[in-house]
Amino acid sequence: MSLDYDLSTVPVPVSAKPAKGPAEPFEIEARRVLRAHGLFGRKTPDVAALLREESEGYDRVAGLRVCQESNFHQWLLTHLTLSLVRMRTVVIEGELVRDEPN
Repeated sequence: MSLDYDLSTVPVPVSAKPAKGPAEPFEIEARRVLRAHGLFGRKTPDVAALLREESEGYDRVAGLRVCQESNFHQWLLTHLTLSLVRMRTVVIEGELVRDEPN
């Protein structure tokens, strides 16, 4: 499953490059659920909203990485329902940076 997200509403610059100075690492977990391959409903986390909330009070986000994982319970549920319900954990991680005043 691929995850589409748009970060244009995040008010701070976002980069995949790691921070060069001091930064505070963060990690956010959210659940993604598809029912019957998305035909009968889907619950997808709003990556931009979660990132907006986390980055409040910081100047930028560096080292951003968004991936999907599946733990044993999610894997088991997916297989017991013959893939009619698919669950994944969306992990958003990166570094919050405050720029030094000039």
